[in-house]
Amino acid sequence: MSVRAELTVPQDVITPGDSLTAHLRVWNESRIVDAYRLRLIGPPADWPDTEVELGQLPVYPGNHEKINIPIALPRDSELAPGSLTFAVQVASVEDPGAVAVPEADISVGEFHDIAVEPVRPRVGGALWSSNLIVLENTGNAITTVRLRVAPEAEDAPLRLRLRRTRLTLRAGERARVSLMARVTNPVFVGTAATWRIGVRVEQKHAEERTASFVHRQHPILPKPVLKALIALTAVVIALVALWISPVGGEKPKAETETAKGPSQVAEAKKAEKREADKKEKEEKKKKDDEDKAQKEREEAGALKKKPFQTSLAADTKKNKPVAEYTVEKGYRLVVKTVQMSASGPENGTVFLRAGTQQLQSTSVNNVKDYTPSARLSLKEDQKLTLRLDCPAPPPAGPAPTPSASGGPPAPSVTSCTATAVVTGDLIPLKGPNAEPDTPGSSS
Repeated sequence: MSVRAELTVPQDVITPGDSLTAHLRVWNESRIVDAYRLRLIGPPADWPDTEVELGQLPVYPGNHEKINIPIALPRDSELAPGSLTFAVQVASVEDPGAVAVPEADISVGEFHDIAVEPVRPRVGGALWSSNLIVLENTGNAITTVRLRVAPEAEDAPLRLRLRRTRLTLRAGERARVSLMARVTNPVFVGTAATWRIGVRVEQKHAEERTASFVHRQHPILPKPVLKALIALTAVVIALVALWISPVGGEKPKAETETAKGPSQVAEAKKAEKREADKKEKEEKKKKDDEDKAQKEREEAGALKKKPFQTSLAADTKKNKPVAEYTVEKGYRLVVKTVQMSASGPENGTVFLRAGTQQLQSTSVNNVKDYTPSARLSLKEDQKLTLRLDCPAPPPAGPAPTPSASGGPPAPSVTSCTATAVVTGDLIPLKGPNAEPDTPGSSS
């Protein structure tokens, strides 16, 4: 008695990590009711969470039965892309010698993934440190990755250098990349600082992966070494003082004693010196207090630095072709930016002048903002001038007709407008808040 069975699977490409459903049909071509033992054969039988023994399938004579077999593909780099063949063993219960083994092919697709991990989660050093970054291709196809590293804090005094930044890894391949961190601003003494370094791996066909580790910046002289040096210095100073003192040096000379005795004279000199020192400290403190009060009085009445913004508007239609600003008394104007806008005919011209310096001269249609390339400074009473030159355009049609009153024709009105919004700082010329003008300024 023979067994007839057929195994089919979807024709779609299955990515590892996904699942599919295989369909098995078994025909009973005998004349008795039979049952068939089903067993999964091939790679899927070795995968986790897979039922190898599929149980028994009873089939009536002359009929066939269908069973669905769920198969989950593991997301493993060892599962190579391509065609994967598996089978199901179908054995008759009534006739153990009657066996069929239908086969089917699964189309396995590619998937890309990468694992990144520093060898040491924490490194340290006063001038430099090093670490290894381990990369592993956990996908099932060749992948090319780009490795980037940077401190997470913008003010971190570290310069990082990778030995390699681009790698190509086969499926399941591991690689180690060395990373060198150099301290650009060493600390001689003090406490240690902690900086976190971020590692980012970019792939073309998958999401980027990140990791991080810590660099601990130590001072060049740690506290124990610093304490030892201080103690050693104190010992050396004590030995030198002992050597040059009368006890350890020459024999002291005899001094002439007075009627009061040497101890009373010494005490009197010490008292006079203490009194003189006390008086000197009091006079110094009084002078410092007077200087401080005088400085506070000067600062209270002095001019202060203040932000500046003004708008110059020129309009020939309103018979105002020139707009000016004169710097206040006691101040110097430092110009930062001038935002310009203008409208009018093409032959109109806009002039922007600071004192005797011409800043901009351009047509109305080509006006643009002005930012000084060097420090632009105007002293008191100097002027910032915006001027319009807007000549009447030549007539393009027939001559104008006389007015209704019989007089000469009304002249055509040419309108040009320009606006300059000036921003900067007003800085006092004298007093405690005054600032020296830097070279390169113009007036």
